[in-house]
Amino acid sequence: MFEGFMTVPAIVKVGFSFFGILLANRAGLHLGYSILLFSALLSLWAGTGLQGFALQVADLARPEDYLLTIIVLLLLFFTEALSKSGRMEKTIAALKEWLRSRRLLLAGLPALIGLLPMPGGALFSAPLVASVDSENELDENHKVAINYWFRHIWEYWWPLYPGVILAIRYSGLPVAAYFLVQMPFTIVAVLGGYLFILKKVERRHGEGPRNGSLDPAGALSAMGPIALLVILSVLGSALLPLAGVSGTLASLLAMFIGLIAALVWIFTADPRSFGPSLVLFRDRNTWLMMILVVGIQLFSSVIKYPLDAAGATLVTLMRDELIGAGIPLLTVIMVIPFIAGLVTGVAFGFVGASFPIVFALIGNDPGFGTLAATTACAYSFGYMGMMVSPMHVCFVVTGEYFRCSIYGAYRYLAGPVVLILLAALLISSFYYFVL
Repeated sequence: MFEGFMTVPAIVKVGFSFFGILLANRAGLHLGYSILLFSALLSLWAGTGLQGFALQVADLARPEDYLLTIIVLLLLFFTEALSKSGRMEKTIAALKEWLRSRRLLLAGLPALIGLLPMPGGALFSAPLVASVDSENELDENHKVAINYWFRHIWEYWWPLYPGVILAIRYSGLPVAAYFLVQMPFTIVAVLGGYLFILKKVERRHGEGPRNGSLDPAGALSAMGPIALLVILSVLGSALLPLAGVSGTLASLLAMFIGLIAALVWIFTADPRSFGPSLVLFRDRNTWLMMILVVGIQLFSSVIKYPLDAAGATLVTLMRDELIGAGIPLLTVIMVIPFIAGLVTGVAFGFVGASFPIVFALIGNDPGFGTLAATTACAYSFGYMGMMVSPMHVCFVVTGEYFRCSIYGAYRYLAGPVVLILLAALLISSFYYFVL
């Protein structure tokens, strides 16, 4: 019986572990601990033994892995610094004074807050949306949809999101290429938000986008350091290969350099914000995020670990089993991230749970078009699973703020979600067949 248990198909082993992670997290175990637990169980089930698992843990000492952990920690510190220094508040105030159109304000303020990732950050922008609709002309579910949707339009590619950094790590795309591959989805998200959510907001007579004057210093207060981070990340990923540093390591190192430069800018201009920003490192949630990062990397190591002298891995075995069963890989690429997004309700969660599997399935040396298509398809389906998930913290806190059930907002969100999914199929097909 034990021998039969050990020889079940690889797809059963990985599938059981995948859903075990999601169910354990749904039952209350933190996602990081869930991934660590089932990574260990999967390694033992695969037959590597304790020695093999120890070697998989040792793989975390690779520069690509420990740099990723450091960068995620610095990203959290950077967003904390922008908040504690008051830079984000100044930028919001400047743009709110400049933009007078209700539609632009309703969409623009949550979108602006979305540039600064934070857990439950929609709760920060919800009062701004409420202040624009001071006469309560919009129903509560409509305001929930506005705040929630436009808060997340950047999360496909914006480099301050840990989920994006993790997606770059597992896709293997250079930073600049990843941005270009994913940026069209932000455009589609804005279009969908306008057509199905924002267009239902009636215009007022005399509205215009520039009735006020823009304060450049205020607008650049937060955008300056953010722009420096983005520019150095893109330039570094393009120039570091000339110095012999290539691939994922170049992208991560460029991001690290950009973060250090942006942090130096903030704390040089406002040294008093350094102390308050350090509070981040006393927050339990910060270290839970680090455990999650380590767990995801360990899970990736387990499924790619050689199981025999021929170099077979759980992933190669699973790929062969899928092909033998006639199940298209495209179906796997769409369904696994979507389920992960639906259950975890967070981008870092669906990327971490599904991307190691998805990208391992497409082989060791896929062409650029295959990488781009897989990234676009997998991320978009995972993202839409996350956006309709009742587990998504931003969704929940927005509903709580406006004192209504989140389920009433689905009638506004359905159109944009369907549009994104259609765009995912069209755009990924273009990448695959043309690039």
